[in-house]
Amino acid sequence: MTKRLKLYTILLIAALLASCDRNNEFTAPSFLHIDAINVGPAQMNDIANGDRNFYTSNIVACFIVAHYPGEMSVDTIGVYRLPSTVPLLHDGDVDYIEISPAVMVSGVSGMLSFYTYYNRLYIRDTVLHSGDTLNLGTMTTQYNTLTDAPLLFEPFESTQGGVATDTVVEWVKQDREGACTGDGYGRVHVNADQATVNFKISNPAENSDHFIFPDITNLYYLELDIKSDVEVRVWMHAAYTEGGNEDQLPVMNMLPTDGEWRHFYINLGRTWKEFNRTSEVNISFSALNLDGIEGDVLIDNIKLLSTSVTL
Repeated sequence: MTKRLKLYTILLIAALLASCDRNNEFTAPSFLHIDAINVGPAQMNDIANGDRNFYTSNIVACFIVAHYPGEMSVDTIGVYRLPSTVPLLHDGDVDYIEISPAVMVSGVSGMLSFYTYYNRLYIRDTVLHSGDTLNLGTMTTQYNTLTDAPLLFEPFESTQGGVATDTVVEWVKQDREGACTGDGYGRVHVNADQATVNFKISNPAENSDHFIFPDITNLYYLELDIKSDVEVRVWMHAAYTEGGNEDQLPVMNMLPTDGEWRHFYINLGRTWKEFNRTSEVNISFSALNLDGIEGDVLIDNIKLLSTSVTL
């Protein structure tokens, strides 16, 4: 060991010893426990007139920031998968704890992101005690008020009066046991000899296949519940043609869901940028029967949302 290395080692040990509590005291952390975060209406006249079918969700994690009394007291705790028990190195009063719901963007677990359409949750004027757990249980957030008018909401319920999909999609109206929510859903059947089955959603408000994306500062997301035996690809189409062919790009692929309903949050903005943010777009799907099986694609609660960025 060289003299310089010995010197560095001595200095490191001295620094560690100096940082230790001379009285060997240890303050136990307090804990914050969250089971889950769901989505619900804020009031009876909320989105979709309080229709609870609108509020399916898949919040898998949350970002936590604690604000303690005094200056320079913001403590960024981090992002935690739910359910989770989170340690906080604080004992005493808390101004507020800020909890931001996080989802898997476009089905990718490595892209956990605060979903700007959901309101943050706040725990205000509480007290943390070392060694104790503040149990928040299952919490409920709401959609941001800027999403009060979704570009499309199709719950496949008979009370809604119509289905915003083409004739390839069968509207199953009375199957409470099979539906994700309510009594109805859309079904696309795929035969074993069909490699691809294409279907689309339309805009009943405009009586066309086009949706208007006028504001380049807005976020645009497609949400839906899906239960599928085969892989499903989401497409975005520009409302113009290039060389006589429709200009289209794939947005993402959804894998088979193993017999379970899954809720997806699909970011359309990345693909929309590739179209130079043309104001009119179309959205469609392809059931990809890669294994040559006979099966179904079930869809429910399609939502097309737009809002300005609110961070």
